[in-house]
Amino acid sequence: MKLTCCLCSKEYIMDPIKIPDAGFRVGCSRCGAKITVLLPEGWREFDKEELVSGLDQVTKAAGNDKYILVADDTEFFRTMMSDLLISKGFNVKVAADGLDAMEMIMAAPEAFQLVLLDLQMPRMSGFDVLEKLKDSEIQVPPILVMTGVHDSHEDMKLVRQMGAAGYLDKSLDPPVAFERIKMVIDAQNNRDSG
Repeated sequence: MKLTCCLCSKEYIMDPIKIPDAGFRVGCSRCGAKITVLLPEGWREFDKEELVSGLDQVTKAAGNDKYILVADDTEFFRTMMSDLLISKGFNVKVAADGLDAMEMIMAAPEAFQLVLLDLQMPRMSGFDVLEKLKDSEIQVPPILVMTGVHDSHEDMKLVRQMGAAGYLDKSLDPPVAFERIKMVIDAQNNRDSG
């Protein structure tokens, strides 16, 4: 089995005999990203062509030709959100601060179907990222700001004025958070197709 790190593209060859039936978690030796690999029950019995066809269908169903960028300075939260989104069939890239997020978005805005943006980060805050993106000439992907601190009506009104599609409270249960994320992606897909 071949795995490719979603951040730095380092490739790993895994011996299928040593892989647990339910999946596993591995750390990239190059960039340190934590990758969770979830495998369907009975995956060892799948015909290779049937498996590839099934993965293509999951990818298309999830709108998976693009990435969701998770920009947060807390490794635990980046990992939790990445694991949740990957388990739902989405491709994920992560940024540990606002400057990295800004550079990734500016370099290839079309690569992202959604950005999850923490408001308080080092080097460049989420507020600063929103402001710079609003002033840029690029087509900005939908942005959901994530916060555990800034939840006043004024703050949320400000981030909406700065171009955010909405906000996500970090204290939400993962299934509820995913529903909010899915709502924003579906709304964007409907705008793009209509």
